[in-house]
Amino acid sequence: MIAHTPTLFAAVALVATILAFCLLLVGQRNRRDNLWLTGCGLLAHASAYVCYTLYGHAPLWLSYGVGNSLLSLALAFYAASLFWVREQAVPWRLIFSIPLLLLVGLLLLLDTLEPRMLLATLVLMLQCSMILYWVRRRRAWAGSAHLLLVIGSLISLVGLGMRAVAVIGGTAVDMRYDTSNLKQSVSVAIGTATVMMYAIGLVLMAKERSETRLQHLALRDVLTGTFNRGAILERFSAEFDRARGEQRSLAVAMIDIDHFKRINDRYGHLAGDEVLCHCVRQLLQRIRQTDSLGRYGGEEFLLLLPDTDREGALQALHGLREAIACSPAHFAGDEIALRFSVGLWCGVPSPQHNPTSLLAQADAALYQAKAAGRNTVQMAALC
Repeated sequence: MIAHTPTLFAAVALVATILAFCLLLVGQRNRRDNLWLTGCGLLAHASAYVCYTLYGHAPLWLSYGVGNSLLSLALAFYAASLFWVREQAVPWRLIFSIPLLLLVGLLLLLDTLEPRMLLATLVLMLQCSMILYWVRRRRAWAGSAHLLLVIGSLISLVGLGMRAVAVIGGTAVDMRYDTSNLKQSVSVAIGTATVMMYAIGLVLMAKERSETRLQHLALRDVLTGTFNRGAILERFSAEFDRARGEQRSLAVAMIDIDHFKRINDRYGHLAGDEVLCHCVRQLLQRIRQTDSLGRYGGEEFLLLLPDTDREGALQALHGLREAIACSPAHFAGDEIALRFSVGLWCGVPSPQHNPTSLLAQADAALYQAKAAGRNTVQMAALC
């Protein structure tokens, strides 16, 4: 089906303008989000297609030079939006120098047909390839919204490739913006799909980022950044079921910072907060990726060591205890010496065990460690 090319351009411009208005209206309230940048890209996209509709009725520098430069600017905004939504440094100069250089090149080649078409096509293909590379290389979280950007980039490369083949094959005149034929209809339809894919993909990426951030906040202790009580207990339940089902050893350690109340009384609660954060940083640096640490409450932490026998657990916890003792916290010029006590349960969970009973045994062992003078590891008796 062959459609009137200027009419297609106008339709794409209308769709992009509506999308741009919606995103700019929402995005202006929060410039830290990527919606505003995506909206700017859509507005540039719409403006480019408005210029295309004027081809043959307006100066060539406007309908072709400015039009393709605006399309390049739209791709630059989409690329910046991609970096922004991932909270990564945006290479502003690299991204936005390309549209400017394209404009200069097109103005210099304005009186030629094939060279200016080839230049515009190759530059736009380069930008789509860069977006495709950045999308695939710098994924920051799990999600499928990036697939829309991948598909949009690939579709755009196909459409631009059609133009490049036409120019190289000597049929560049068939791809003039005032010519209506099947290749033009397919090319403009591809451009419409690209607008939709980029816009929806970037918006959904912002949604995925917000959901990931909320999920992270729901699982993390606000002060220390490690798992909160609910999250570590959920992780414990999963590790318990796995250890019992596969008959593997599991170590459950209750860690309590010794004389934490004295630290608060002597140095203040802000110092106490720094001590908690310092301990978490030191512990996380020294445990395995398969281990899990969470703040159980106050100055108590729950540490899970999967696939760890009694000897390995004792060795690991003594090593952690000694590392903390050798790494005092610092606050307001004061050096705060730290020690902690540990209650440990270790073994293969039996059908008679449950997470609550193991926690109770580790907690009882912790009180024995405190009663024994603190700064030690007390193993719970297996029962």
